[in-house]
Parts: sequence; structure tokens; C-alpha cells
Amino acid sequence: MMLPLAACAAPVRKVSESSLRNATARAATEEMRGVGYTIKRGMRCRTLSADAMSVVRVQCSGRTTLEEPVRVDAVAYDANAAHPRQEFVIKVSGREVVRTRCLGQGCQDRP
Repeated sequence: MMLPLAACAAPVRKVSESSLRNATARAATEEMRGVGYTIKRGMRCRTLSADAMSVVRVQCSGRTTLEEPVRVDAVAYDANAAHPRQEFVIKVSGREVVRTRCLGQGCQDRP
């Protein structure tokens, strides 16, 4: 269903909560495989409350095949801009194993 928007409507996010959730779950699983971890039964993600329209935060959790807990924190800054800045932090059993500005195959933003 489409809702009419008034001229004073809030700006539209270029990075939506659902797109960041879905992309983070898939790409984090792939990224983990690349650093030697296999995620069991995929990642479960939720959107955290946003501080502002321009920030989207997602947190994912899962387990490795060795039953180690995995947590992924993703944030998109300037989410309402054409080129948002993103950051992803992946921890296994509380230890940071990945911190990057992009995840997964085709990532062009490696330091």
C-alpha cells in the first residue's frame, strides 16, 4: 500500500533498515567463512533504535559450528545520503575478528 507524502515529510533513507539487516546477515556469514569460521543455521538480525534519520544500526547474532557465539554490529551513517558510510564489527566469543567498512564478496573498500 502506498501512502501519500506531504511536502514536509521526513527525508527518505537510502539505506533502509531491512536492506541493512538482510545484507549484513548474508555478508557476515560469507566474511566469517573467509576468516575460518562457519556459521551454523545463519544469522538472526534486528534493527536497533536509530539515533537519527541519518543513522541505521543493526545487530546480528549466531553461532559457529563449534558453538561459539557470534555478534555482528553494523551501522550506516549518512543513511539518507547518496553515499552512506558503513562500519561492521564481528566478534566471536567476545573477541573482535573483523572490523571493516564493507563485507563479503566484491568488497572494494578494504584498508
